[in-house]
Amino acid sequence: MQVLCVPTEECGQIVCAVCGTQYKLYFERPSREDREEAIALVLQALARHHEADEGAAAHPQRPFNVPEWSGRPELSAAALLGGAPLRF
Repeated sequence: MQVLCVPTEECGQIVCAVCGTQYKLYFERPSREDREEAIALVLQALARHHEADEGAAAHPQRPFNVPEWSGRPELSAAALLGGAPLRF
């Protein structure tokens, strides 16, 4: 399952445990079980970002997908099926 992670200054759905950066999440699939598994993967990805840097700059400053893919984040299945805004 794919998740689009969009950095936000507002109240996010998930917070990086290392630096406190908040993210809104957009899911490819709506089931609770899929979301719980996807959230665990997002938390792992956020922690991996900090392997080289402990500050908020360790994360991409633009929206990104978990798992990663080569296309534009706003055109990902998670963005399209999850109802993400058209512009970030």
